[in-house]
Amino acid sequence: MSALVVDVILYVLLIIGVGFGGIGVLGLLIFPDIRSRMFTGIRATLISCGAIILAGIIYGLFALYTRGGAQYVTFTIHVILLFIILVILNWVAARAIVQKTTGFSQISAQKTVGSGKNSESPKNE
Repeated sequence: MSALVVDVILYVLLIIGVGFGGIGVLGLLIFPDIRSRMFTGIRATLISCGAIILAGIIYGLFALYTRGGAQYVTFTIHVILLFIILVILNWVAARAIVQKTTGFSQISAQKTVGSGKNSESPKNE
């Protein structure tokens, strides 16, 4: 691949990343309830960071291919690790927000289903 093609790909990915980051910020400011804010903020930000991290990976691999050097391998590995950490923390944050806003947790749902008891209170007749 030529340097011009890689540069165009990098610019497009960076513009996509900045665009989705802006959408995430606007979603946090515009939407009225927590769930829609959470969805917009987490999803758009994850896409934004994913595009920027993909641009970093492409840059590191292209620089490794054209120039060589261990620093580009290290850079690419660090960017991939950053993406893995970002995805895990994004999932944990989404679960924590849902649990705090709705009071629903996977553990309480399993206890309710596993106990065989109806979670509704008995009706007084």
